Amino acid sequence: MRKILFVALAIMACVSVKAQNTDLKNEIGIYYGFGSASNIVSTYGEAFNVDSQTSFWGPIGLEYFHHVTPLIGVGGVASIAGCKYDHGYGSDVTLRSTYYTVMPAVKFDWLRREHFGLYSELAAGVIIMSNTSSGKPAKNETLEDETTTNFMWQATAIGVEFGSAFRGFCELGIGEKGIFCAGLKYKF
Repeated sequence: MRKILFVALAIMACVSVKAQNTDLKNEIGIYYGFGSASNIVSTYGEAFNVDSQTSFWGPIGLEYFHHVTPLIGVGGVASIAGCKYDHGYGSDVTLRSTYYTVMPAVKFDWLRREHFGLYSELAAGVIIMSNTSSGKPAKNETLEDETTTNFMWQATAIGVEFGSAFRGFCELGIGEKGIFCAGLKYKF
């Protein structure tokens, strides 16, 4: 495994820096993801509960990176996602969960050209889950709101960006940004 990592790092170092635009050191972006960790866990948790319907959205996020070298950027990712459960069979309760995530991140540019780029990304941080309940509960059922904090992460295996200073991008990975994520970014 160490040999594979060493070879990957050597390939990164050998990518032609000459063709890269090194004047653009900062980037800010917005994105929407599909299949985020919080949505998957919420859907899985309700999958065996036959008396509810689940809908979810997000994550909608913002990211910022500053390139400390032409190949490595450091920054952060923030997002919000949510889901809603409508319960039946004796209770008329709606549960809404909202997920707020903040993660420091590092970005590895495998290929950085003027109008095209390939990259990977790692992020780890905190997710705050806020649950609120409303409606009329069944007998012996109480409604309680709660807020919990947990560890969250994102591992983007491959990201593709295209354009000039304004760029579109899409990513494949796993974690809170989602299995698939797409958005727009501005490099300056």
